[in-house]
Amino acid sequence: MRSWIALVACALMPALSRAEQVRFRYVPADANGAMRAQPIGPGGSLAENLRGLSYAAYPFNKVYRPTHMVTFLHPSSGRNAVIPLTMPESEPTVQRRGSAIAYNYGIYEIELLFLPNGAVDVIYNSGYLRPLPIPGIEPR
Repeated sequence: MRSWIALVACALMPALSRAEQVRFRYVPADANGAMRAQPIGPGGSLAENLRGLSYAAYPFNKVYRPTHMVTFLHPSSGRNAVIPLTMPESEPTVQRRGSAIAYNYGIYEIELLFLPNGAVDVIYNSGYLRPLPIPGIEPR
């Protein structure tokens, strides 16, 4: 009986796991710090959606309407990088993690990963058992 319950629990776990991440990549567009989105998802999609326990990559072609244009000094290139971000009105806890900055809103997180080639990955993370889209912000 116990092995049957364990088998059912293992079979249902991927369906119950709704943790999702969406990763966008921005690359330098000009010397003034403007950045443009570069397709990085499977099949040439704009972004990749990582979901489930295995974080398998799926195409993601939705675009979140930016609410903020945030300027950072890129640690690798030494140049300004103006990144469009979709952020809620609440106040995050800001954390620095090596070459990354994370805006933690408690129920989800936005992480900016500064790559050595001057690009920036923006990762919207819903957290464990929470689906995207970002709460309160509808994709267009």
